[in-house]
Amino acid sequence: MKEVDKKQVISSQSAEFIQQGEEGKFLKMIPDTFIIKMEDGTQGYAIRHLNRQDMLLIDTTKKGADKGIKHLVEEGYKIKGILVTNKEALQKTYAPLKTISEDAGGAPIFSHPVNNVDSSFNVRDINAKNDIFEHFSVSLTDFPSVSGETAVVYSEINEGMIFAGNSVEATPYDQEGNEIKKPDLKSENKNYSLSESWRTYMREFRYLFPYRGKPKFNLSEGQQKDLIVKLGSTESIGGSNPNL
Repeated sequence: MKEVDKKQVISSQSAEFIQQGEEGKFLKMIPDTFIIKMEDGTQGYAIRHLNRQDMLLIDTTKKGADKGIKHLVEEGYKIKGILVTNKEALQKTYAPLKTISEDAGGAPIFSHPVNNVDSSFNVRDINAKNDIFEHFSVSLTDFPSVSGETAVVYSEINEGMIFAGNSVEATPYDQEGNEIKKPDLKSENKNYSLSESWRTYMREFRYLFPYRGKPKFNLSEGQQKDLIVKLGSTESIGGSNPNL
């Protein structure tokens, strides 16, 4: 009797599935939404349009992403843009931004202007309204960060998805639990601003995808509210509920 590959029976909406996945390869988690593992425990994402041809990439700039990006292009996908949510993802890249754009078939790269120090490549303002974001039903919100700014990406598909960048800290894959908490921004004012940003973040979402660590899948309405309340609390950094 042929042995069944364990990955075939593990839910794609689980940390175990992602942990066992191959680095540098896009893994499908939920409809039209993919994750790719990169160096230093970072992870990027891809959203496929309903036309099943266009792709929007998020934070796919670290070492390990190049193979996955090139494979998408080879498979005939048209990468319409690369959103870079945070300063680390913009500056610690596997290649110059121009090369990353070329690997993606000439796709534009979007990030917050204060994060971009590479004058040799035209990084587009992630806050500016454009047809690409509307095409993929995504919207962006500025959040404070340790350095620069971070953008939280919201997608309307799959009943709402948040790509939180480094505005949250999630439990690493090699640790027990599945906690989401706020990072310490090393400044009382920034920590307060981060809490306020989450407290006023009024979106309905079923999924939350961080830059590092375990995602959140299939959140109920109550779990969504509890998570936002926790992230919006100004009492402490992080929180104590291990289930959020």
